[in-house]
Amino acid sequence: MQAGKLIGYIVAAILLFFGVLWMWAAPANESPWLTLLTGIIMVGIALVIIIAIKLTEPKPEQKVEITTKLDLRGNMNLERLKCRSCGGDLSKKSIQVVSGGVLITCEYCGSTYMLEEEPKW
Repeated sequence: MQAGKLIGYIVAAILLFFGVLWMWAAPANESPWLTLLTGIIMVGIALVIIIAIKLTEPKPEQKVEITTKLDLRGNMNLERLKCRSCGGDLSKKSIQVVSGGVLITCEYCGSTYMLEEEPKW
């Protein structure tokens, strides 16, 4: 906990304590409305300090992980992929999944195209 937050919480606790004390003592005082108002102001300042400290706390990072699973049904034959333009062998570095489609970038000639899957029927 940072020193500023700790000091803020201590000041807020003191203000809350004395604010409630002033509000309880208001009926026994000569000017109860002024004492009550002072207590309410102290409690209000304490609540503002606590809310300000809570709002300035950094929010935890949310990590989003997307996993794509490919379900291959039927008889599958493993083939080497070759570039449509130059006929060079493509490696894993050449293949990317972009917006649900498979994008191929040839390492040799630099051509880029989307891999199209033909229907199985």
